Amino acid sequence: MDDPDQQTPETDRSRLEKKELRLEPVEEEVLEGTTKAHILIVQRQLSVLEEELTEFRLALRQYIESSSTQTGCLHVAVQKLSNESRFMLYEFWQHSNVWKNHLQTNYSKTFQRGNVDFLETPEIMTTMQVPASWWVLNNN
Repeated sequence: MDDPDQQTPETDRSRLEKKELRLEPVEEEVLEGTTKAHILIVQRQLSVLEEELTEFRLALRQYIESSSTQTGCLHVAVQKLSNESRFMLYEFWQHSNVWKNHLQTNYSKTFQRGNVDFLETPEIMTTMQVPASWWVLNNN
C-alpha cells in the first residue's frame, strides 16, 4: 500500500504550480557619488596545471592569509571545482581604491607572478560593484 504522506514528483510539481510568487517591490536607493557607497566583489577563475597543484595551493593559502588581514578586505573565499583543477577565488573589498592598492602589494604581485607558472590558461578576473548597504544589511 502506498504511503499517503509520500509525495511524487507530479504532486510536488502541481503543488508548486499553485503557489503564488510574491516579490518585494523595488526600492530605489539614492546614493552619494562616492566610491565608498559600493563594495567591490572580485571573482578570479584559476585553472591550475595538475603537476603544479601542491605549489599552487601553498601560494594560494599565503595569498588568502595576507589578503584577509589587509585593511579594507571584507572577506576572501575559495572554491575548488570537483573533478577539475580549477579554483574560484572570491574577494570582497570595501571599495575599488582599496582593491587597487592591494594589487600593488608585494604578496599580491608574488601571487600573480607565481600564477604564470602554475596556471594552464590565463586567469579570468571579473569585478562587480554592489551597494555597500547590501553588505551591511546581510552580514551583521
